[in-house]
Order: sequence, then structure tokens, then C-alpha cells
Amino acid sequence: LSSRDDDWNLGDEKNDEDDSRLDEMRQILESSWNGEAMGQVPSDSGKAAEACSQAVANAMRQNRNVLMVDLRLPSFDITEGPRAYDSFGVYDFCSHLSRHLKQLSLVTKTLILFRNDLEVKHIEQEKLIRGDGDSDDLNDTANPGRQLQNDVDDFRDQLMANWDDESANPVPSVAPSGEPTPLASDNSSHRLGSMIGEAEISSGPDQFDQTIQAVDQHALLQGEEDALIIVAPYDTTDTVALRRTLARYGNTRTIIIVNSRIELLPRELDNAVMCYGILPLIARRGHNDPDAGLKAVVLKRYPDPWTVYVDVDDDGFYEAKGGPMSPVDSSDKQFPSPEWIALKVQAFLQKQ
Repeated sequence: LSSRDDDWNLGDEKNDEDDSRLDEMRQILESSWNGEAMGQVPSDSGKAAEACSQAVANAMRQNRNVLMVDLRLPSFDITEGPRAYDSFGVYDFCSHLSRHLKQLSLVTKTLILFRNDLEVKHIEQEKLIRGDGDSDDLNDTANPGRQLQNDVDDFRDQLMANWDDESANPVPSVAPSGEPTPLASDNSSHRLGSMIGEAEISSGPDQFDQTIQAVDQHALLQGEEDALIIVAPYDTTDTVALRRTLARYGNTRTIIIVNSRIELLPRELDNAVMCYGILPLIARRGHNDPDAGLKAVVLKRYPDPWTVYVDVDDDGFYEAKGGPMSPVDSSDKQFPSPEWIALKVQAFLQKQ
């Protein structure tokens, strides 16, 4: 069994059947999920946030404050491209996560940071379209699979156009922050903002200084805010912005990084831990067979190690207990390798 022999990724083409692909994913999770062993099924953004909040809470109660979350679900993954990726669904997840953490008295208020004001603008527009407003009702769950307006596709194409390596420039040190800027108290769980605002960051030698200046102006806590959620960093600008923010708040505030796609994690994340990660996989019986065959889920829930669950005959997910041990070198920040996952599934199948 290998990713080369079977379709382990729900398909690569971005076509008119993307919505059915997302529906299929939710149906598979809901029909096979083993709640007793795997916790809450993340079938929408609200339920995913509920499941994630439990793992985040476990880490925070052990005094871990730089935390990572990775949801390898098509509509949550920026690398899936503009047709599948739903920035509002990601925002909805982050807002629900902030509400759960506030309800657990672990944070007071969270600053949710997307890349720039253009992305924030589209999220605000979608909030108006859906009539979500700024409600902090924990039962107010938006549909994570809904496709955004056509202009959002153009925006996402622009966002995906420039993928760079980590900046070689060292990030200047920042004095640890004191109290955030005072503001009037309110009952909301979060504020939506961006890392660099409307700044136009060049790809030349000024990129580093321009990014630092933009972050120092925009990515700042205010009032009662004592936590940050940073969404989907992936390129050089994002890496510099993330390092600057970690230098400012990494020792004094809770920082949650959601769906990082930075290939080489910066040294400021050395002490970070992966709290919650999920990767659903499907093996097709054949390229022309629309029905799913073997199904698996790679799951991380802090403090537990990476675990693989397998469903062979549509009778639910069972833990693959055989095969290699959970990889120590990737158990705290990144997903296990495809080879490790395949060995776990093989060991499970050999015992059937």
C-alpha cells in the first residue's frame, strides 16, 4: 500500500466537482468516526474548533504557550488553491476556537491575524453576506464548505502567486511586550486583523525591512487581548512577520499558529508544540471507481502522539496499533512521513 498505488488525497484536479469532494470528506468522517477513541468529529468549522480547543487547553495547562494546529482538510488548506480553500471557513474555525478558550477561562480575548487587509476585507464582506455579524454565540456555526464570490477566487490566485523560501535575514530582537494598549472592555472573544495591513511588500532587498515595519504597525495586541492566532503563514514575508511577532510576544502571550505551510520552521518555533493535527486519507479501489475503499485518518491530540486510524470495511475507524512507533522527530510540530503512515496501515491490515 502506498500513495503511488492508490489515490490517497481525494484528487488533485480543481474542477466543478470540488463541492462534492468536500461533501464526501465530511460524510466519510461522520460515518466512520470513532468518537470514543478520536474525540469530536471535525465535520464543520465549529466542531473542528471544539475538538481542537480540548487539545490546546491541555497544552496551555502544561504552560505551553506557542502552539500549532494543522487541519489538512481541503477547505482549510491554503495549498489546495482558490477553488477549494475557504478563508471564511478558516476564520470561522479560529473565531470558534477563541470562544471555546475564553469559555474555558484560558484567554480573555484573541487577536486573529490573517496575512493582509485584502484578505480581512473579503472575510468582512462574507460576514455581511451571511449575516454573521460579530456574534459570539457558540452555536453560531457557518458552513465551512460554502464557496466565496468570484472576486475571492481572483484574490486567492493573487495570494498563491508568490511562494518563496525563508528569508536569510535575521529578525531584530524586540523587547518583550508589557501590557497591551488599553481599550474599553467588551464581551467579544476575538478581533480580526492582519499581519501587514495594506503594505505593499517588495520581493527585493527591501522586503525584510518593509515587513518588519508593517508588522510593528499592525500586528499588535490591544486592550484585554492576551492571545494571538496567526493564520496560514507560508512564504518569506509571512516567515519574517511570524518571527517578529514571536520575538515580541512569544515569551509572554499565547500564540496559536494555524495551518503553517512554512517549509523550514524558524528557530523561534523550537519550543512550539503541535496540539491538534488531522489528515484524512482515502484509497480508491481503482482510478475509475468512484467509491472509496480503505480509509484512514492521521490524528494528533495533545499530549497524545500521532495516531493512525483505519476503516477497511465501512465499520468505523480503529487504531492501527502495529508497525513503527510514533516518530519522535516530527511528533511535536509536523506530520509524520507518508512512509510511516503506510507502514502503520500495512501493519494493521496484516492483523486483519
